[in-house]
Amino acid sequence: MPIDGDDGFFPTSGNELKPEVVNSSRKYRVRVLVCAPSNSALDEIVLRILNTGIRDENDRAYSPKIVRIGLKAHHSVQAVSMDYLVEQRLSGMDSQAGDRQKQGGPVKDKDSIRASILDEAVIVFSTLSFSASPVFTKLNRGFDVVIIDEAAQAVGDPVQLPATVISPIAGKFGYCVSLFERFQRAGYPVQMLKTQYRMHPEIRNFPSREFYEEALEDGPDVEEQTKRSWHEYRCFGPFCFFDIHEGKESQPSGSGSWQNVDEVEFVLAIYHKLVSRYPALKSSSRLAIISPYRHQVKLLRQKFRETFGVESDKVVDINTVDGFQGREKDVAIFSCVRSSKDKGIGFVADYRRMNVGITRARSSVLVVGSASTLRRDARWQNLVECAEQSNALYKVSKPYNEFFSQENLKLMEVEAHDKPEGPPEDMDIDVPIAAEAFQAAPPEENDWGGDAGDDGGYDED
Repeated sequence: MPIDGDDGFFPTSGNELKPEVVNSSRKYRVRVLVCAPSNSALDEIVLRILNTGIRDENDRAYSPKIVRIGLKAHHSVQAVSMDYLVEQRLSGMDSQAGDRQKQGGPVKDKDSIRASILDEAVIVFSTLSFSASPVFTKLNRGFDVVIIDEAAQAVGDPVQLPATVISPIAGKFGYCVSLFERFQRAGYPVQMLKTQYRMHPEIRNFPSREFYEEALEDGPDVEEQTKRSWHEYRCFGPFCFFDIHEGKESQPSGSGSWQNVDEVEFVLAIYHKLVSRYPALKSSSRLAIISPYRHQVKLLRQKFRETFGVESDKVVDINTVDGFQGREKDVAIFSCVRSSKDKGIGFVADYRRMNVGITRARSSVLVVGSASTLRRDARWQNLVECAEQSNALYKVSKPYNEFFSQENLKLMEVEAHDKPEGPPEDMDIDVPIAAEAFQAAPPEENDWGGDAGDDGGYDED
Protein backbone atom coordinates (compact mmCIF):
# COMPACT_ATOMS: atom_id res chain seq x y z
CA MET A 1 0.00 0.00 0.00
CA PRO A 2 1.43 3.45 -0.91
CA ILE A 3 2.50 5.67 1.96
CA ASP A 4 1.64 9.33 2.40
CA GLY A 5 2.80 11.40 -0.54
CA ASP A 6 3.51 8.42 -2.81
CA ASP A 7 1.86 8.11 -6.19
CA GLY A 8 -1.17 6.12 -5.21
CA PHE A 9 -4.54 5.40 -6.72
CA PHE A 10 -6.64 8.56 -6.91
CA PRO A 11 -10.27 7.43 -6.92
CA THR A 12 -13.15 9.07 -8.70
CA SER A 13 -16.30 10.70 -7.41
CA GLY A 14 -19.76 9.26 -8.01
CA ASN A 15 -20.40 8.00 -11.51
CA GLU A 16 -18.97 11.07 -13.24
CA LEU A 17 -15.47 9.60 -13.57
CA LYS A 18 -13.90 12.88 -12.35
CA PRO A 19 -10.89 12.79 -10.01
CA GLU A 20 -11.89 12.90 -6.36
CA VAL A 21 -10.49 15.88 -4.47
CA VAL A 22 -8.90 14.53 -1.32
CA ASN A 23 -8.52 17.46 1.11
CA SER A 24 -6.08 15.70 3.39
CA SER A 25 -2.34 15.42 3.93
CA ARG A 26 -2.84 11.77 3.04
CA LYS A 27 -3.37 11.63 -0.71
CA TYR A 28 -4.11 7.94 -0.92
CA ARG A 29 -7.64 6.67 -0.32
CA VAL A 30 -7.82 3.00 0.63
CA ARG A 31 -9.66 0.64 -1.68
CA VAL A 32 -12.39 -1.44 -0.05
CA LEU A 33 -14.24 -4.65 -0.85
CA VAL A 34 -17.54 -4.97 1.04
CA CYS A 35 -19.14 -8.42 1.19
CA ALA A 36 -22.44 -9.71 2.56
CA PRO A 37 -23.89 -13.24 2.63
CA SER A 38 -26.85 -12.52 0.31
CA ASN A 39 -27.85 -10.24 -2.55
CA SER A 40 -30.62 -8.67 -0.49
CA ALA A 41 -28.30 -7.91 2.44
CA LEU A 42 -25.77 -6.42 0.01
CA ASP A 43 -28.41 -4.16 -1.57
CA GLU A 44 -29.41 -2.91 1.89
CA ILE A 45 -25.83 -1.73 2.50
CA VAL A 46 -25.48 -0.13 -0.95
CA LEU A 47 -28.80 1.69 -0.58
CA ARG A 48 -27.74 3.18 2.75
CA ILE A 49 -24.44 4.37 1.27
CA LEU A 50 -26.30 5.98 -1.63
CA ASN A 51 -28.72 7.70 0.75
CA THR A 52 -26.26 8.92 3.38
CA GLY A 53 -22.88 9.12 1.64
CA ILE A 54 -19.55 8.55 3.39
CA ARG A 55 -17.46 10.78 5.65
CA ASP A 56 -13.70 10.95 5.64
CA GLU A 57 -11.30 11.17 8.58
CA ASN A 58 -12.05 14.90 8.87
CA ASP A 59 -15.81 14.24 9.02
CA ARG A 60 -16.33 15.71 5.55
CA ALA A 61 -18.89 14.06 3.28
CA TYR A 62 -17.69 12.74 -0.04
CA SER A 63 -19.05 10.39 -2.71
CA PRO A 64 -16.51 7.83 -3.87
CA LYS A 65 -16.93 5.81 -7.02
CA ILE A 66 -18.75 2.61 -6.08
CA VAL A 67 -19.97 -0.44 -7.96
CA ARG A 68 -22.30 -3.27 -6.94
CA ILE A 69 -21.23 -6.46 -8.71
CA GLY A 70 -23.18 -9.70 -8.91
CA LEU A 71 -26.67 -10.99 -9.62
CA LYS A 72 -30.18 -9.71 -8.92
CA ALA A 73 -29.47 -6.10 -7.99
CA HIS A 74 -32.56 -4.41 -6.55
CA HIS A 75 -33.95 -1.58 -8.69
CA SER A 76 -33.15 0.91 -5.91
CA VAL A 77 -29.41 0.37 -6.42
CA GLN A 78 -29.47 -0.14 -10.18
CA ALA A 79 -27.56 3.09 -10.87
CA VAL A 80 -24.38 1.56 -9.39
CA SER A 81 -24.88 -2.05 -10.49
CA MET A 82 -22.25 -3.49 -12.81
CA ASP A 83 -24.73 -4.54 -15.54
CA TYR A 84 -26.27 -1.07 -15.66
CA LEU A 85 -22.91 0.69 -15.76
CA VAL A 86 -21.71 -1.61 -18.55
CA GLU A 87 -24.83 -0.87 -20.62
CA GLN A 88 -24.35 2.86 -20.04
CA ARG A 89 -20.77 2.64 -21.27
CA LEU A 90 -21.82 0.60 -24.30
CA SER A 91 -24.59 3.00 -25.28
CA GLY A 92 -22.16 5.91 -25.07
CA MET A 93 -19.64 4.05 -27.22
CA ASP A 94 -22.02 3.05 -30.03
CA SER A 95 -21.26 5.98 -32.31
CA GLN A 96 -17.53 5.83 -31.51
CA ALA A 97 -17.47 2.09 -32.17
CA GLY A 98 -18.85 2.59 -35.66
CA ASP A 99 -16.07 5.03 -36.46
CA ARG A 100 -13.41 2.70 -35.02
CA GLN A 101 -14.70 -0.26 -37.04
CA LYS A 102 -14.51 1.81 -40.22
CA GLN A 103 -10.93 2.76 -39.36
CA GLY A 104 -10.03 -0.82 -38.35
CA GLY A 105 -9.52 0.14 -34.68
CA PRO A 106 -10.33 -2.09 -31.67
CA VAL A 107 -13.78 -2.09 -30.05
CA LYS A 108 -14.00 -2.78 -26.32
CA ASP A 109 -15.89 -5.89 -25.30
CA LYS A 110 -18.00 -6.24 -22.14
CA ASP A 111 -15.27 -8.02 -20.19
CA SER A 112 -12.87 -5.16 -20.79
CA ILE A 113 -15.49 -2.64 -19.72
CA ARG A 114 -16.23 -4.58 -16.53
CA ALA A 115 -12.54 -4.71 -15.68
CA SER A 116 -12.23 -0.98 -16.32
CA ILE A 117 -15.21 -0.16 -14.07
CA LEU A 118 -13.82 -2.35 -11.28
CA ASP A 119 -10.40 -0.71 -11.52
CA GLU A 120 -11.96 2.76 -11.27
CA ALA A 121 -14.12 1.90 -8.23
CA VAL A 122 -13.01 2.86 -4.73
CA ILE A 123 -15.57 0.63 -3.02
CA VAL A 124 -16.73 -2.64 -4.57
CA PHE A 125 -19.79 -4.46 -3.19
CA SER A 126 -20.16 -8.21 -3.73
CA THR A 127 -21.74 -11.24 -2.13
CA LEU A 128 -19.29 -13.61 -0.51
CA SER A 129 -19.85 -16.27 -3.15
CA PHE A 130 -19.50 -13.86 -6.09
CA SER A 131 -16.24 -12.48 -4.69
CA ALA A 132 -14.67 -15.76 -5.84
CA SER A 133 -15.70 -15.21 -9.48
CA PRO A 134 -13.05 -14.94 -12.23
CA VAL A 135 -13.79 -11.25 -12.81
CA PHE A 136 -11.80 -10.40 -9.66
CA THR A 137 -8.71 -12.13 -11.01
CA LYS A 138 -8.48 -9.55 -13.80
CA LEU A 139 -8.07 -6.57 -11.48
CA ASN A 140 -4.92 -4.47 -11.87
CA ARG A 141 -4.86 -3.76 -8.15
CA GLY A 142 -6.21 -5.53 -5.09
CA PHE A 143 -8.04 -4.27 -2.03
CA ASP A 144 -6.56 -2.67 1.06
CA VAL A 145 -9.53 -3.55 3.26
CA VAL A 146 -12.16 -6.30 3.11
CA ILE A 147 -15.32 -5.83 5.19
CA ILE A 148 -17.68 -8.79 5.71
CA ASP A 149 -21.12 -7.80 6.97
CA GLU A 150 -23.06 -10.25 9.12
CA ALA A 151 -20.05 -12.54 9.32
CA ALA A 152 -21.84 -14.83 11.78
CA GLN A 153 -24.52 -15.46 9.18
CA ALA A 154 -21.83 -16.19 6.61
CA VAL A 155 -20.96 -19.27 8.64
CA GLY A 156 -24.39 -19.77 10.17
CA ASP A 157 -26.16 -17.95 12.99
CA PRO A 158 -28.13 -20.78 14.67
CA VAL A 159 -31.26 -18.67 15.11
CA GLN A 160 -31.15 -17.15 11.62
CA LEU A 161 -31.54 -18.91 8.29
CA PRO A 162 -29.08 -21.74 7.58
CA ALA A 163 -27.32 -22.46 4.34
CA THR A 164 -29.58 -24.18 1.80
CA VAL A 165 -28.72 -27.89 1.59
CA ILE A 166 -30.79 -29.60 -1.08
CA SER A 167 -29.38 -33.11 -0.80
CA PRO A 168 -30.94 -35.23 2.01
CA ILE A 169 -27.80 -37.38 2.01
CA ALA A 170 -25.60 -34.33 2.55
CA GLY A 171 -27.90 -33.22 5.34
CA LYS A 172 -27.70 -36.66 6.94
CA PHE A 173 -23.91 -36.40 7.08
CA GLY A 174 -24.00 -33.01 8.79
CA TYR A 175 -23.49 -30.59 5.91
CA CYS A 176 -26.49 -28.59 7.15
CA VAL A 177 -24.67 -27.87 10.43
CA SER A 178 -22.85 -24.57 10.04
CA LEU A 179 -19.32 -23.80 11.14
CA PHE A 180 -20.75 -21.40 13.71
CA GLU A 181 -22.87 -24.18 15.24
CA ARG A 182 -19.91 -26.56 15.26
CA PHE A 183 -17.80 -24.05 17.20
CA GLN A 184 -20.69 -23.46 19.58
CA ARG A 185 -21.22 -27.19 20.20
CA ALA A 186 -17.50 -27.64 20.76
CA GLY A 187 -17.65 -25.22 23.66
CA TYR A 188 -16.08 -22.14 22.09
CA PRO A 189 -17.25 -18.96 23.86
CA VAL A 190 -20.00 -17.03 22.06
CA GLN A 191 -20.26 -13.27 22.51
CA MET A 192 -23.82 -12.11 21.87
CA LEU A 193 -24.55 -8.53 20.83
CA LYS A 194 -27.59 -7.84 22.98
CA THR A 195 -28.56 -4.27 22.09
CA GLN A 196 -30.91 -3.88 19.13
CA TYR A 197 -31.49 -0.59 17.32
CA ARG A 198 -33.85 -1.67 14.54
CA MET A 199 -37.33 -2.43 15.78
CA HIS A 200 -40.06 -1.14 18.02
CA PRO A 201 -39.95 -2.78 21.49
CA GLU A 202 -43.32 -4.45 20.87
CA ILE A 203 -41.82 -6.23 17.85
CA ARG A 204 -38.67 -7.13 19.77
CA ASN A 205 -40.64 -8.58 22.68
CA PHE A 206 -41.58 -11.96 21.17
CA PRO A 207 -38.30 -12.94 19.41
CA SER A 208 -36.32 -11.89 22.49
CA ARG A 209 -38.41 -14.16 24.68
CA GLU A 210 -38.72 -17.04 22.21
CA PHE A 211 -35.27 -17.19 20.63
CA TYR A 212 -32.83 -15.23 22.80
CA GLU A 213 -33.85 -16.11 26.37
CA GLU A 214 -35.11 -12.54 26.88
CA ALA A 215 -31.56 -11.22 26.48
CA LEU A 216 -32.28 -8.56 23.83
CA GLU A 217 -32.21 -4.96 24.97
CA ASP A 218 -33.42 -1.83 23.20
CA GLY A 219 -30.99 0.90 22.24
CA PRO A 220 -31.59 4.45 23.48
CA ASP A 221 -34.73 6.13 22.07
CA VAL A 222 -35.61 3.11 19.89
CA GLU A 223 -39.28 3.34 20.85
CA GLU A 224 -39.49 7.04 19.96
CA GLN A 225 -37.57 6.53 16.72
CA THR A 226 -39.88 3.72 15.56
CA LYS A 227 -43.22 5.36 16.41
CA ARG A 228 -45.26 6.11 13.32
CA SER A 229 -48.51 7.92 12.60
CA TRP A 230 -50.30 4.72 11.54
CA HIS A 231 -49.93 3.43 15.08
CA GLU A 232 -52.99 5.56 15.82
CA TYR A 233 -54.96 2.43 14.88
CA ARG A 234 -54.45 -0.74 16.89
CA CYS A 235 -54.75 -2.87 13.74
CA PHE A 236 -51.67 -1.10 12.32
CA GLY A 237 -49.74 -1.22 15.59
CA PRO A 238 -46.18 -2.49 16.06
CA PHE A 239 -47.26 -6.15 16.35
CA CYS A 240 -50.57 -7.60 15.10
CA PHE A 241 -51.87 -11.04 14.14
CA PHE A 242 -54.80 -11.33 11.72
CA ASP A 243 -56.57 -14.70 11.98
CA ILE A 244 -57.89 -15.59 8.50
CA HIS A 245 -60.02 -18.42 9.92
CA GLU A 246 -61.94 -19.02 6.66
CA GLY A 247 -58.82 -19.24 4.53
CA LYS A 248 -57.77 -22.34 2.60
CA GLU A 249 -54.33 -23.41 1.46
CA SER A 250 -53.92 -24.94 -1.99
CA GLN A 251 -51.13 -26.70 -3.82
CA PRO A 252 -50.80 -26.18 -7.58
CA SER A 253 -50.58 -29.42 -9.52
CA GLY A 254 -47.07 -30.80 -9.81
CA SER A 255 -45.68 -28.39 -7.25
CA GLY A 256 -44.26 -28.81 -3.77
CA SER A 257 -45.25 -25.25 -2.97
CA TRP A 258 -48.37 -23.77 -1.37
CA GLN A 259 -50.51 -20.69 -1.81
CA ASN A 260 -53.49 -19.15 -0.05
CA VAL A 261 -55.79 -16.95 -2.15
CA ASP A 262 -57.71 -15.73 0.91
CA GLU A 263 -54.55 -14.40 2.50
CA VAL A 264 -53.60 -12.68 -0.76
CA GLU A 265 -56.97 -10.93 -0.80
CA PHE A 266 -56.61 -9.77 2.80
CA VAL A 267 -53.00 -8.65 2.29
CA LEU A 268 -54.18 -6.53 -0.64
CA ALA A 269 -56.86 -5.03 1.61
CA ILE A 270 -54.26 -4.16 4.28
CA TYR A 271 -51.97 -2.63 1.70
CA HIS A 272 -54.79 -0.64 0.10
CA LYS A 273 -55.87 0.88 3.41
CA LEU A 274 -52.33 1.64 4.58
CA VAL A 275 -51.17 3.45 1.44
CA SER A 276 -54.52 5.23 1.10
CA ARG A 277 -54.23 6.78 4.54
CA TYR A 278 -50.42 7.06 4.63
CA PRO A 279 -49.13 7.73 1.07
CA ALA A 280 -45.49 7.74 2.17
CA LEU A 281 -45.77 3.94 2.51
CA LYS A 282 -46.38 3.59 -1.21
CA SER A 283 -42.73 2.79 -1.74
CA SER A 284 -40.77 -0.45 -1.90
CA SER A 285 -38.22 1.13 0.43
CA ARG A 286 -40.85 1.44 3.17
CA LEU A 287 -43.13 -1.58 2.94
CA ALA A 288 -42.59 -5.29 2.33
CA ILE A 289 -44.76 -8.36 1.93
CA ILE A 290 -43.07 -11.60 2.94
CA SER A 291 -44.03 -15.26 2.68
CA PRO A 292 -42.17 -18.55 3.19
CA TYR A 293 -43.55 -19.97 -0.09
CA ARG A 294 -42.47 -19.07 -3.61
CA HIS A 295 -45.93 -19.72 -5.05
CA GLN A 296 -47.49 -17.30 -2.58
CA VAL A 297 -44.89 -14.72 -3.56
CA LYS A 298 -45.65 -15.28 -7.26
CA LEU A 299 -49.38 -14.99 -6.64
CA LEU A 300 -48.94 -11.78 -4.63
CA ARG A 301 -46.73 -10.26 -7.32
CA GLN A 302 -49.22 -11.22 -10.01
CA LYS A 303 -52.16 -9.59 -8.21
CA PHE A 304 -50.19 -6.44 -7.40
CA ARG A 305 -49.05 -6.13 -11.00
CA GLU A 306 -52.65 -6.43 -12.14
CA THR A 307 -53.56 -3.65 -9.72
CA PHE A 308 -50.60 -1.27 -10.01
CA GLY A 309 -49.18 -2.06 -13.44
CA VAL A 310 -45.52 -2.12 -14.45
CA GLU A 311 -44.45 0.07 -11.55
CA SER A 312 -45.61 -2.49 -8.97
CA ASP A 313 -42.06 -3.51 -8.02
CA LYS A 314 -41.35 0.07 -6.99
CA VAL A 315 -44.57 0.32 -5.02
CA VAL A 316 -44.05 -2.69 -2.78
CA ASP A 317 -41.26 -5.19 -2.14
CA ILE A 318 -42.57 -8.77 -2.27
CA ASN A 319 -40.24 -11.68 -1.60
CA THR A 320 -39.59 -14.92 0.25
CA VAL A 321 -38.36 -14.98 3.84
CA ASP A 322 -34.97 -16.13 2.54
CA GLY A 323 -34.88 -13.16 0.17
CA PHE A 324 -35.34 -10.71 3.04
CA GLN A 325 -32.64 -11.88 5.41
CA GLY A 326 -30.40 -8.92 6.20
CA ARG A 327 -32.99 -6.37 5.12
CA GLU A 328 -35.53 -4.21 6.94
CA LYS A 329 -38.60 -2.07 6.21
CA ASP A 330 -40.87 0.25 8.16
CA VAL A 331 -43.79 -2.16 7.69
CA ALA A 332 -43.63 -5.90 6.99
CA ILE A 333 -46.74 -7.96 6.19
CA PHE A 334 -46.04 -11.67 6.72
CA SER A 335 -48.33 -14.16 4.94
CA CYS A 336 -48.02 -17.59 6.61
CA VAL A 337 -50.09 -19.46 3.93
CA ARG A 338 -50.76 -22.75 5.72
CA SER A 339 -54.44 -23.26 6.62
CA SER A 340 -56.10 -26.65 7.02
CA LYS A 341 -58.16 -28.71 9.45
CA ASP A 342 -55.71 -31.53 10.05
CA LYS A 343 -52.45 -31.02 8.13
CA GLY A 344 -49.12 -29.81 9.46
CA ILE A 345 -47.52 -26.47 8.64
CA GLY A 346 -44.47 -27.74 6.74
CA PHE A 347 -41.32 -25.68 6.93
CA VAL A 348 -43.27 -22.71 8.26
CA ALA A 349 -42.44 -24.52 11.52
CA ASP A 350 -38.74 -23.74 10.97
CA TYR A 351 -38.15 -21.32 13.86
CA ARG A 352 -35.26 -19.70 12.01
CA ARG A 353 -37.54 -18.62 9.15
CA MET A 354 -40.08 -17.53 11.71
CA ASN A 355 -37.48 -15.39 13.49
CA VAL A 356 -36.24 -13.75 10.29
CA GLY A 357 -39.76 -13.16 8.96
CA ILE A 358 -41.11 -11.32 11.99
CA THR A 359 -37.99 -9.22 12.61
CA ARG A 360 -37.77 -7.48 9.22
CA ALA A 361 -39.96 -4.58 10.39
CA ARG A 362 -38.80 -1.42 12.11
CA SER A 363 -42.22 -0.09 13.10
CA SER A 364 -44.99 -2.61 12.34
CA VAL A 365 -45.10 -6.34 11.65
CA LEU A 366 -48.54 -7.54 10.55
CA VAL A 367 -48.80 -11.33 10.58
CA VAL A 368 -51.55 -12.89 8.44
CA GLY A 369 -52.40 -16.56 8.98
CA SER A 370 -54.71 -19.23 10.32
CA ALA A 371 -54.42 -19.22 14.12
CA SER A 372 -55.96 -22.69 14.52
CA THR A 373 -53.51 -24.21 12.01
CA LEU A 374 -50.42 -22.45 13.32
CA ARG A 375 -51.24 -23.37 16.92
CA ARG A 376 -50.26 -26.98 16.08
CA ASP A 377 -46.66 -25.84 16.35
CA ALA A 378 -45.39 -24.87 19.82
CA ARG A 379 -43.54 -21.72 18.78
CA TRP A 380 -46.39 -20.41 16.65
CA GLN A 381 -48.74 -21.21 19.52
CA ASN A 382 -46.58 -18.92 21.64
CA LEU A 383 -46.75 -16.17 19.03
CA VAL A 384 -50.55 -16.37 18.78
CA GLU A 385 -50.82 -16.26 22.58
CA CYS A 386 -48.46 -13.25 22.65
CA ALA A 387 -50.81 -11.45 20.25
CA GLU A 388 -53.82 -12.40 22.41
CA GLN A 389 -52.16 -11.11 25.57
CA SER A 390 -51.29 -7.85 23.81
CA ASN A 391 -54.86 -7.40 22.55
CA ALA A 392 -53.42 -7.55 19.03
CA LEU A 393 -55.18 -10.68 17.69
CA TYR A 394 -57.93 -9.95 15.16
CA LYS A 395 -60.31 -12.59 13.84
CA VAL A 396 -61.13 -11.64 10.26
CA SER A 397 -64.19 -12.85 8.34
CA LYS A 398 -65.27 -12.37 4.74
CA PRO A 399 -65.70 -10.00 2.98
CA TYR A 400 -62.21 -8.90 3.92
CA ASN A 401 -62.46 -5.29 2.74
CA GLU A 402 -65.14 -4.62 5.35
CA PHE A 403 -62.64 -5.24 8.14
CA PHE A 404 -61.10 -1.85 7.35
CA SER A 405 -64.38 0.05 7.05
CA GLN A 406 -64.53 3.50 8.62
CA GLU A 407 -66.79 2.13 11.35
CA ASN A 408 -64.34 -0.64 12.29
CA LEU A 409 -61.34 1.66 12.13
CA LYS A 410 -63.07 4.03 14.51
CA LEU A 411 -63.45 1.16 17.00
CA MET A 412 -59.75 0.31 16.63
CA GLU A 413 -58.55 3.86 17.09
CA VAL A 414 -56.03 4.39 19.88
CA GLU A 415 -57.07 6.70 22.70
CA ALA A 416 -56.16 10.31 21.96
CA HIS A 417 -53.59 10.65 24.78
CA ASP A 418 -51.80 7.49 23.58
CA LYS A 419 -51.63 8.42 19.91
CA PRO A 420 -48.08 8.54 18.51
CA GLU A 421 -46.82 11.69 16.90
CA GLY A 422 -45.86 11.23 13.28
CA PRO A 423 -45.33 13.12 10.02
CA PRO A 424 -48.42 14.48 8.22
CA GLU A 425 -49.08 11.35 6.17
CA ASP A 426 -52.79 11.08 6.93
CA MET A 427 -54.29 12.46 3.72
CA ASP A 428 -56.43 10.01 1.79
CA ILE A 429 -55.55 9.07 -1.77
CA ASP A 430 -57.43 6.78 -4.09
CA VAL A 431 -55.62 3.51 -4.76
CA PRO A 432 -58.12 1.30 -6.60
CA ILE A 433 -58.06 -2.45 -6.10
CA ALA A 434 -59.36 -4.39 -9.07
CA ALA A 435 -62.05 -6.93 -8.19
CA GLU A 436 -60.55 -9.49 -10.54
CA ALA A 437 -57.30 -9.32 -8.65
CA PHE A 438 -58.62 -11.85 -6.16
CA GLN A 439 -58.97 -14.84 -8.48
CA ALA A 440 -56.70 -17.87 -8.15
CA ALA A 441 -53.45 -17.89 -10.08
CA PRO A 442 -52.78 -20.55 -12.72
CA PRO A 443 -50.53 -23.35 -11.49
CA GLU A 444 -46.79 -22.94 -11.95
CA GLU A 445 -44.64 -25.88 -12.95
CA ASN A 446 -41.25 -24.82 -11.65
CA ASP A 447 -41.33 -24.12 -7.93
CA TRP A 448 -37.68 -23.13 -7.81
CA GLY A 449 -38.66 -20.04 -9.79
CA GLY A 450 -35.74 -17.74 -10.36
CA ASP A 451 -37.84 -14.59 -10.12
CA ALA A 452 -35.99 -11.31 -9.99
CA GLY A 453 -35.34 -10.39 -6.41
CA ASP A 454 -35.63 -13.89 -5.00
CA ASP A 455 -32.61 -14.74 -2.98
CA GLY A 456 -32.73 -18.32 -1.86
CA GLY A 457 -35.54 -20.21 -0.24
CA TYR A 458 -37.36 -23.26 -1.47
CA ASP A 459 -40.43 -25.36 -0.81
CA GLU A 460 -39.91 -28.83 0.57
CA ASP A 461 -43.29 -29.99 1.87
